[in-house]
Amino acid sequence: MADTRPTKINILKIIYLCSLAVFYPKKFIKEEQGDNTIRKNFPPVKEEEREPDIYKITRAFWHSLCLIILSVFFGGLVGLVLLYFFNQPSSLIITFLQIGGVCLLLWGTIFIRGWEIQTFSGVTLTERVNQWIYRSLYCLGTCIIICSLIWAFK
Repeated sequence: MADTRPTKINILKIIYLCSLAVFYPKKFIKEEQGDNTIRKNFPPVKEEEREPDIYKITRAFWHSLCLIILSVFFGGLVGLVLLYFFNQPSSLIITFLQIGGVCLLLWGTIFIRGWEIQTFSGVTLTERVNQWIYRSLYCLGTCIIICSLIWAFK
């Protein structure tokens, strides 16, 4: 069975890796090779120490809920700030914001790679960056749509 433990990566490194993946793939390949070396040197985990898979589902459920709440919160906050400082926007601005938000959602949907990059463990940097970019596009698209709805609220 493949080792499914990912390396720990902070938010700044996540942004850096996503930028490399999109703009400098050759540098990203070197980063991934280093990450694979680190993962290969993880100490073995005994079967009784392995976390049951149901906890992954539970964690994903709550993590995704938090991402939704944060996206709605930040989109709403920006919408309120825009409403306070710029009053009611024109319907053209709201339409463009909503089109932009929907385009980001569609982009995330079309962008996501699955079977073509999937490994047994699912923890390679390529797979993780794929998920991070997908989630970022979705959260940003949701923020923009919520912002437009709050800003246009009468």
